[in-house]
Amino acid sequence: MQSAQTLYASLWEKGKELQVLKSISTLIGWDQETYMPKQGIGIRSMHKQYIEALLHQEMTSTHFQEKLSHFIDLDSGKFLSVQGLDDIQKAALREWRRDVVKEKKLPEKFVKAFAKATSEGTSVWAEARAANDFTSFQPHLEGLVKLCRERASYLGYKDHPYDALLDEYEPGMTTKTLDKLFAGLKTFLIDLTHKLSKKSVQADFLYGSFEEKAMLDFDYFLVESMGFQKDTYRLDTSSHPMCLSLHPKDVRMTTVTKTRDLFSANISSVIHEAGHGLYEQGLNEEWFGTPLCEFLSMGIHESQSKLWECFLGQSLPFWTYFYPHLQKAFPKHFANVSLTSFYQAINQVSPSLIRIYADEVTYSLHVILRYELEKALLEGSLQVKDIPQAWNDKMQAYLHISPKTDAEGCLQDIHWSAGLFGYFPTYALGNLYAAQLLDALQKRYPDWNAKVEQGQLLFIRDYLKEHVHQHGRLYTPDELLRKATGHSLNEKYFKDYLQKKYPV
Repeated sequence: MQSAQTLYASLWEKGKELQVLKSISTLIGWDQETYMPKQGIGIRSMHKQYIEALLHQEMTSTHFQEKLSHFIDLDSGKFLSVQGLDDIQKAALREWRRDVVKEKKLPEKFVKAFAKATSEGTSVWAEARAANDFTSFQPHLEGLVKLCRERASYLGYKDHPYDALLDEYEPGMTTKTLDKLFAGLKTFLIDLTHKLSKKSVQADFLYGSFEEKAMLDFDYFLVESMGFQKDTYRLDTSSHPMCLSLHPKDVRMTTVTKTRDLFSANISSVIHEAGHGLYEQGLNEEWFGTPLCEFLSMGIHESQSKLWECFLGQSLPFWTYFYPHLQKAFPKHFANVSLTSFYQAINQVSPSLIRIYADEVTYSLHVILRYELEKALLEGSLQVKDIPQAWNDKMQAYLHISPKTDAEGCLQDIHWSAGLFGYFPTYALGNLYAAQLLDALQKRYPDWNAKVEQGQLLFIRDYLKEHVHQHGRLYTPDELLRKATGHSLNEKYFKDYLQKKYPV
């Protein structure tokens, strides 16, 4: 009779095979966004469909389920009386079981259809956005909404179909919790935005014609200062900034260089994606092949990017060190601009149309808007054809501005075309998590600002690796936050941070 450790080792080897398939799927997705010829989308859709179907088959195979069933009851989640397993192994088994149960609920025919629709949808969306033509994207989005409703039905839910999709990105989170959380946050942010947007700040020096090589050189300087090591990552260009990971030693990031908006479109987005990348690199490589070498949730993931991008990357200590380097890289634009003027410009609060370029006060309002629309689409109270008007109405109500085109309105994000319904709320949750984690970090390092002023950032990377990254999926989001900060999620940290930084 095989020992528990022998059986576990066999399961782990199968887990590594599954992780390799996930990495291949990620790799071809990265290639689609960077170097793939546009006319390659047909065969790429077939690639994606094949890999996703194969991964589904392997995860739901009788062979894999039998291996897992030696340790845990797949229906109840209860551990069987198997001796010799430690807490780390039990946590891996718990998460494997969660993944398998979810995959079993999705028929293979549906998995193939979903993969094909999302691969084609992202290509159609890109063309529709470029042409400012929502009508051409509408039938594809209608099909994706229908598929997401089917997905929710297969996965199962208690109160709202959106809960099933939300749980895929933020385990344990529900619309009931978000509705309450976002209601108070929305009121607070609308009021603060109204007060702060009356202040005018000179910021025209952030815009202009910037040499692309100089932009990329400065981007590399930033990410390596944050703690990236050479030969463990790539930084390429694409139409939409992103970070994808194949392994802790193979992280792929992209940025935008064809832009006249240096800070928001390039510098800030690079810091943001690097925050994601450091999380992926900080995962415990020794656990590769188990779910514990995977990120915990998209909200926790977003907390890492937002902590770096806004809470640190828009702070005065950060730019006290980096601004002289920026002036050297772009003397024509910044040689005669003071640090104070630069700091005020990058922290100006002004309602804007594009989410990824929004300031840190208004950003969560963009997210709440999308959450409300997604919920309405899933429950059927909003039709796809009515999205542009509904979008514009909410923009006017929350930010007092309206898009003139759908390209700067409801077509700006890739998420719906990729079938990522349930994803958007995690961006706002990321802000809340980040504020709470920053408060704990500042208490651990009372002199943090003096360190950052000297360009010392590795202590932040190491702190986050210790308290967040290395644990992977070992804990639930709430357990991780309580271990790292001593408290469950509380929006007061984010509100306190904003009120301190932006006094009115």
